[in-house]
Amino acid sequence: MPKNQSTAAQSARRASRDGAKYTDALRRAKAVEAPRPPHVLRFLAERSGNLYHLVGGIAAAWAYSGQRVLLLEEAEDYWRWTMSGAGRSRRRRMKETEPATPPEPATSTLWSSPDGPGVLTRHTCMWATRHPAQEKDRGFPRTDRSPLAAAVADAVDAYDVIVLLPKYWSYPDREIATAHVVLGEIDVFPDTDCRTALPGPGAEERGVPLSPEQSAAVLRERCLGFLFGSLHLPITLDGAIWQSNWELPVDAAYLQGVDRDMNRVGLRPLGWSLAGRLPLQHRQLPGHDQLEDPGFVQQYQLIATSLRTALAARPADRN
Repeated sequence: MPKNQSTAAQSARRASRDGAKYTDALRRAKAVEAPRPPHVLRFLAERSGNLYHLVGGIAAAWAYSGQRVLLLEEAEDYWRWTMSGAGRSRRRRMKETEPATPPEPATSTLWSSPDGPGVLTRHTCMWATRHPAQEKDRGFPRTDRSPLAAAVADAVDAYDVIVLLPKYWSYPDREIATAHVVLGEIDVFPDTDCRTALPGPGAEERGVPLSPEQSAAVLRERCLGFLFGSLHLPITLDGAIWQSNWELPVDAAYLQGVDRDMNRVGLRPLGWSLAGRLPLQHRQLPGHDQLEDPGFVQQYQLIATSLRTALAARPADRN
């Protein structure tokens, strides 16, 4: 056998001895041998403030399973500094050529496995720069999104999954993300129709119960309305994760019916997270003590596994 022959070539040669065509076997072997680029995952949510624990828990579950996970967070936008003179005249603002100084990138390890490759890293940096406005820009600064592309390119070889954490989660950014998952936050689960207030003290009738299919339709309209009617190009969703902020008034069989109807309309169900009005801090990822607690991470294991399976079943470079 020739020296310095690749593993793919060796496999193809062995396959050719068994009657397979060498070129076809080599192509298949190279496809298996080539490292798969990491998924760049973008969560979409109308109100993201209460969902950081959910995203952090999913990422931690991946890290516990041996994956290298990066939370790529958008730094506080300095648009407010570059546009702080909104009350001044446009002519005066255009004369100001010095942009605001962006914050320095910051990287921290949130959790790492003591005896394996699993790691959860957080990197915060600017995703865009805004250059001074010119006359043709009608007073608006020019936006350059290359910093986000550069940050993702720097992380591609070091991580298995890159999770984008923008400041505004509802914006469907198609420039970088290869996968999109919608997060639906439920305040009141729609298991009945509207209630009727009757005369007299405390007289309130409970609404008529809804079927799982009806409940699913209400959830889509109530929690996913921000995805519809957007001026941006449509995106392909890889699934939906639901978080209820109250205890659910229905059983597992009812939720399975909701999932079936979601799946019927092409919205792949990936799991339910029951926050139960936990004292979650607004816009805060899980703390160090929680990430070190296997019991806390275990709460998100089923959702993390379902999402990982969904991502593994499709091309990593699909927008």
